[in-house]
Amino acid sequence: MATPTLSKTFSGRAFGSVLIFRNEAKPDSSRTLEVVRSVLRAHGVRAVTAARTPSARSLREADLAIALGGDGTMLHVARMVAPRGIPLLGINIGTLGFLSAADARDMRRCVKAVLSGRFAVEERSMLSAEVLRGGRRIFGPELALNEAVIRCGEQARAITLSTRSGERFVADYFGDGLIVATPTGSTAYSLAASGPIIDPSLDVTLVAPICPHALTQRPLIVPAHLPLTIRLGKRREGEVPRVLVSLDGRSGCDLKLGDEVRVRRAETPLRLLLPPGRSFFEVLRRKLKWGQR
Repeated sequence: MATPTLSKTFSGRAFGSVLIFRNEAKPDSSRTLEVVRSVLRAHGVRAVTAARTPSARSLREADLAIALGGDGTMLHVARMVAPRGIPLLGINIGTLGFLSAADARDMRRCVKAVLSGRFAVEERSMLSAEVLRGGRRIFGPELALNEAVIRCGEQARAITLSTRSGERFVADYFGDGLIVATPTGSTAYSLAASGPIIDPSLDVTLVAPICPHALTQRPLIVPAHLPLTIRLGKRREGEVPRVLVSLDGRSGCDLKLGDEVRVRRAETPLRLLLPPGRSFFEVLRRKLKWGQR
């Protein structure tokens, strides 16, 4: 995959079919859907309302995807459209809407601007994760836009995770778990674990321990082109830890001692549509109140 790029104008493309995803649990989702559909029809574009798991044909025919919801909806849609190179536009009808291009009150203007080519596309790195047991893959590869998390289960007991970056040994982490995040995910779970905020144009991966039992184990930034291998170990005989892998908050796989989680940069980035000229720092200030006193 190429290094993540800065925003560039999204123009020169004709839209035949737009696939619309929505979070039906949001009170305004039905009304918002009808408004978006009407704008698309007025521009001669076919609007297809996607099922939660859309058909292969609808994805194959889509020139653009629109997500109506919050950040959870964006994460859900991203893993389906990114491998196919389908640009994704987010309209926030949730709470934070950190990944969205516009709120519901601006959706008409936003959709019209995209159809007219007056928008920018920003490539966001994604992660691909798989689990190996005895050298055999038992889970994945699955995609995540924010993070892959390896953490203790319901027993709430610290676990040992031996970590390598490429062929280089990093550390044996002992604590509640480990977060492997993209720059986009640096403002999500990792931020709550005292991780740094990373500009999404950087080609790096963030490794953030969760409640480590060592003051010297702090979040670490590593090159994104090197895969991470994380092996579940033990500190004493007879220990049977309960450990779970999750991707963007979705349950993934239960781990056993000796299992390896391999996380690498996905081959294809997410093509995220944003208003031209919007900076990452503007979003930080507006959504997270970053830098305010």
